[in-house]
Amino acid sequence: MVANLPYDLTEEKLKELFSEYQPSSAKIALRPIPRFMIKKLQARGEPRKGRGFGFVTLASEELQQKAVSEMNGKEIEGREIAVKVAIDNPDKQGDGEEGDAPAEETANGAEEAAAPVAA
Repeated sequence: MVANLPYDLTEEKLKELFSEYQPSSAKIALRPIPRFMIKKLQARGEPRKGRGFGFVTLASEELQQKAVSEMNGKEIEGREIAVKVAIDNPDKQGDGEEGDAPAEETANGAEEAAAPVAA
């Protein structure tokens, strides 16, 4: 993951910045905006602005570690970027449900424990 990117940086430019590390892809998280605004921007030929972070997929773990050590803290267009290893999450919904389940159990357990004290 690459954080603190300039908001107008393109995916092509991000991939170019990491070209020394053989990137297979580069993605920039875009700001969420309403669909009618997306259509207006497209009609004007204006790009959507990024959210200030993105992801670069590299060919190997060795290149990944090298990119993290060499690119972390580098200044890009006046901004000091932060480069970290991000782990793919193949099933975001499954993890979210599992993460919610213990919280529900804890809440239920707390309610049950509180009931006898109040009675």
